Amino acid sequence: MENILLTVFRVSLFETFCVTGSLILVGMILGFLENRANFYIQKTFGRKGILATAWIGTPIHELGHLLMCYVFRHRINKFKLFDRKAKDGVLGYVNHSWNPKSLYQNIGNFFIGMGPIFSGTAALILGMHLLLPDSFARAADYLALEPARPDQYMLTKIFALTTGLFESIFSAENLLSLNFWIYFALAIGISSHIALSREDLKGAGRGLITIFTFIMLVNLVALILNADFSGLFVDILALNVYLLAFSMISIVFSLIRLVLSAFAYYLAYFH
Repeated sequence: MENILLTVFRVSLFETFCVTGSLILVGMILGFLENRANFYIQKTFGRKGILATAWIGTPIHELGHLLMCYVFRHRINKFKLFDRKAKDGVLGYVNHSWNPKSLYQNIGNFFIGMGPIFSGTAALILGMHLLLPDSFARAADYLALEPARPDQYMLTKIFALTTGLFESIFSAENLLSLNFWIYFALAIGISSHIALSREDLKGAGRGLITIFTFIMLVNLVALILNADFSGLFVDILALNVYLLAFSMISIVFSLIRLVLSAFAYYLAYFH
């Protein structure tokens, strides 16, 4: 019996990773890139350096939380998409509440916490569609992936597609286009504020515990009824592959911001 429970625990842990793994990974990468970039910007330009991108990045960040609150039927108590003059330094927030007895709403905490990854990536893709339609067509190549059968070459395929996409974005033709520079400025601003705050992570953590508990209960019921739900988690894993692929756009622009901010910092202090 003990071995069976241990197996159910391990399987549930793996399936929880299938459901949430890409979001957690992307959130960790974006958090690291943003924190390092903010360090350089604060040292070089002070708070004004953060505010220079916050006017677009913060509202899109908060919209991610807000939209997920509506999807998971949380009550919106109060929100502010952007408050430049906030005395406590909090540029935006979404205050929400939920029914602790509702499984759906408790699971929603995870996706609400991760909301800025959805809204930020969607904003970058939409901006590309409007300003750089040829590059957007390359982004559609991600849809040619076959995530239903993930293999060891999947990450290689994603990186290859990302390389092709950014070669298209930074083409000689685009570098001479006003639309490119508008998109570049907007993309840097948006990617500057996608990363999750400590409160975002705390809320997501509450939802993650609920997701794991729910999956473990489903697996116990499946064991008792001799049912097989593994196909469902394979489908969810497929969605995670797409999410990881499109999130590469956010990650690369965050990386560009880090490089630019580090360059400005070393220019200011070591020139």
